[in-house]
Amino acid sequence: MINWGAVIIGFVLSIVLGAIFGVIIPAWGFFIGILIAGMLVGYMVGGDAANGMVNGAVSGAFGGIVLSVLLLIFGTIIAGLLGFAVATITSFVILIGLIGVIIVMAVGGAIGSIVKGEA
Repeated sequence: MINWGAVIIGFVLSIVLGAIFGVIIPAWGFFIGILIAGMLVGYMVGGDAANGMVNGAVSGAFGGIVLSVLLLIFGTIIAGLLGFAVATITSFVILIGLIGVIIVMAVGGAIGSIVKGEA
């Protein structure tokens, strides 16, 4: 079962921790930040590894989808049809990269649930 409170917290933490670690460790910091965010989501939801994995993956997917929608909205508002076209292409690239974010956050969620140890 999806815990939407943990998913939203994980979404916010993935942005914050990804940005902070991305500045501190330029090459791998973003992935470390989202892995930690996924682990926290998994720890918050507990249960088995699959439950943490699902909640972590949903949290990662939520972030990418929200980012794509915001790009489309603000790209269209700021630059009209050209902004919409550029934002659409950028959104496709983000959604392809989203697969990696989902995998990293799902692994983090599984680790967090295992660490919590509730079956």
